[in-house]
Amino acid sequence: MASLVLTDSSQLTSDSQHLVVCRAIAYIHRLEQLCVVPNMCDCVRSVDETNNGTGPMNVEKLSNGPASGMMKKEEDQGTAFVNFTSFIMPMLTAGIIIIGDDILKGQVQDTNSNFICKHLHKYGIKVCKILVIHDDCSDIAEAVKQFSSTYSIVFTIGGTGQTHDGVTYAGVAKAFEEPLVFNEYLAKLLRNIGSRNDLNLKPALTMANIPQSSQIIYLQPNKSSLTSNLSEIPIIHVSNVYILPGNPSLLEFVVSSLKPSTLDEVVIIPTLNLAVDKFKDSVVFGSYPVLDNKVYCTKITIESTSQIAAVDALTFLKEELPSETIVKWDVNPKINALESVYKLCKSSPGNMFSLRISEAVKVLEDCCDKYDSSDIFLSFNGGKDCTVLLHLVCAVFLRKYPGQQKPINTVYIQYEEPFPEVETFIQETVKRYELNLVTIPGPIKGALQKLLKEKPHLKAVLMGTRRTDPYSECLKHFQMTDAGWPQLMRVSPMLDWSYHDVWLFLRELLVPYCSLYDKGYTSLGSQHNTRPNQALKFTASNGEECYHPAYMLKDEDAERNGRH
Repeated sequence: MASLVLTDSSQLTSDSQHLVVCRAIAYIHRLEQLCVVPNMCDCVRSVDETNNGTGPMNVEKLSNGPASGMMKKEEDQGTAFVNFTSFIMPMLTAGIIIIGDDILKGQVQDTNSNFICKHLHKYGIKVCKILVIHDDCSDIAEAVKQFSSTYSIVFTIGGTGQTHDGVTYAGVAKAFEEPLVFNEYLAKLLRNIGSRNDLNLKPALTMANIPQSSQIIYLQPNKSSLTSNLSEIPIIHVSNVYILPGNPSLLEFVVSSLKPSTLDEVVIIPTLNLAVDKFKDSVVFGSYPVLDNKVYCTKITIESTSQIAAVDALTFLKEELPSETIVKWDVNPKINALESVYKLCKSSPGNMFSLRISEAVKVLEDCCDKYDSSDIFLSFNGGKDCTVLLHLVCAVFLRKYPGQQKPINTVYIQYEEPFPEVETFIQETVKRYELNLVTIPGPIKGALQKLLKEKPHLKAVLMGTRRTDPYSECLKHFQMTDAGWPQLMRVSPMLDWSYHDVWLFLRELLVPYCSLYDKGYTSLGSQHNTRPNQALKFTASNGEECYHPAYMLKDEDAERNGRH
């Protein structure tokens, strides 16, 4: 299943984004964005690399608009399109290019293509051709160019190592008529691996030279002996060509991680190609895969020097989609937090949900009146409740301190065995909300003692506690910590919120949350004491055991059933 999201924006947030936008067209009058919606992808995160090699940038922020000064600022808001099933091609096709003299000489037996074919067949993708070629840049380029124009998806296997026969990147670059560029973030990963394994860094760093338009999917390693020493596993792809490693164990891990939603960009190709051809003289289209967003997995940008042309192109794409599939999408919930939160407070007077939000906002405003913002910190562990609270705090700070850009002091008290997904989400949230984060290992009491020793001026902690949490039934909105604990004012704006209130808020305002909640987890602790909630378990049509997302839990009393 796939679909599109539409946003309208016009403000760049970094120089890197400026480079990406201006690469397509120098004078942009208007930019529209379309994004393809995934089935909850299992991959941890995805980044796009800009041409200047400065490292990863979240694709969600890519091409946010024209260069500053070209247009007046507009709000980032729009509509989205869901259930793009009627536009999926009857059969996606794939071609596989195996690169290696060792295969052709019979020195190594190919098992990789067999594994990929089985995997793709399971997801309804037809493998039409497998080609084995030797380590030659020109041959690789010719094969990639032919396969890329013939099949929906292309996989190259092998030829990516640090030795003399690692020529795949150069061959792919030649196929797309672009240079290799040195990627600093990849180089950093390679240096880290090299320092741990006593490798010669000079040849290893050649693997950081990748085709200029490359996009990188960062996969989270598992605990296998092969990948446990890697912090991230980068997979390079250019257009519809995915460059895979030749090592069978590593390839099997990578291919198993690339679910169909990872490849959903290809399902929009027929419609996008029609649009490209129709508006070839006036509009530049871009397509960017996104793996870390729960609402979409591919963004399409529409750029033009003419506002009329951009609108016409957008209208054309919208008319090609079912009208009943339109939903709203907020490209930057942080920027719009002030308006969206306070609007909900006033939306339905007497409505219990609006009253809950109003009460929480009032508590936060009172807290800001009692304490200076520098004396307040938010306790944030990546869970759903503190994610809601963070968004509320962001809105209140924007209202209480207009134009002052007061940073939100945030403390993460880290569990002994944290989930990698939680760690990733916290780092993304720090960037998204520009948080001033301090990470301290638990347990909580010792962590607070250490925190106050280093920052004795702190007076109040904002907590996402609800009355249904253990030992919280009798808490007040403002209450000092217990005797024997570091003395802080506990501020709990969400005490009377229900489980369903939390999810209604997150989904109504499209606030990003930890990906574990889409895998059946309803309450997050550490890896050793937290499991998916069995109340959300179901059996898919293929017999696979799966879990519904957390927001589908009906019985609120079962929220903590996954905690042990």
